[in-house]
Amino acid sequence: MHEVLVLALSFPSVVFTVLLGVVLIYWTFVMVGVIHIGEGSEGALEGHIDGATKGLMEGAVDHLGGGHPDVGDIGGGHVHGDADFGGGHGDGGDGGGHGGDADADDGGQGVLATVMGALHLRSAPATVIFSLIITFAWLVSVVTMQVVTRTAPALAGPVLSAGVLLASFVLALPLTSIAARPLAKVFAPKHAPVKSDFIGRTCVVRTGSVNAKFGEATLADGGAGLVLRIRIEDGKQLGRGEQALIVDYDAEHETYLVEPMRDVMSERK
Repeated sequence: MHEVLVLALSFPSVVFTVLLGVVLIYWTFVMVGVIHIGEGSEGALEGHIDGATKGLMEGAVDHLGGGHPDVGDIGGGHVHGDADFGGGHGDGGDGGGHGGDADADDGGQGVLATVMGALHLRSAPATVIFSLIITFAWLVSVVTMQVVTRTAPALAGPVLSAGVLLASFVLALPLTSIAARPLAKVFAPKHAPVKSDFIGRTCVVRTGSVNAKFGEATLADGGAGLVLRIRIEDGKQLGRGEQALIVDYDAEHETYLVEPMRDVMSERK
């Protein structure tokens, strides 16, 4: 236990230890109800974490693309890649490119989007992804440094530590991807259906008849069902229990235009 504590407070693991502490504080606030996941306008910390996540990933992509980690900055408590934890935005990695090169920035954004898409790192809120990345990176870093100090202590040094720092973050990405995929359904956004969503669906007449001025129908929605106001044109009529196809929505009168299913089926034959 003492060995793990020493490693956790030593470079490079101390970088992830500090970030892990911030993550734990954040989730403590979530559990007591001070912060709510997804409410970026009310939870300022979530915006900062979103920026930090973007900054960390952009920095890693830049390093992998030919840049190099600034060991001095990392040792000073900054994850190079300019993850601005206090400013709520990620400035991207400075390791591999120059600030004035717009093409390089566009290329970095494209690679970042590709990496995030391939690993499904947008399937959960940024705070969850960030927490998983930091947790896995901390574990990989501590375990790796423990193995190095036990088996080959002569190799330990600033260069190896910087390599472990970067490698831990990179290895944390696929591990986060595996852990986040089952959470995609939990955090999937739920959108209330709009009126036009019902066009093309089948409803069942619930009133005695349906004409150009009156009529109601029920639409199965997986629950108790919806009651819709429907109308039919061209002098056609529908009776109770008949099926109708919704073909349009009249926003002015808040009614649905329908066609008898028997006519639709006959036209298809």
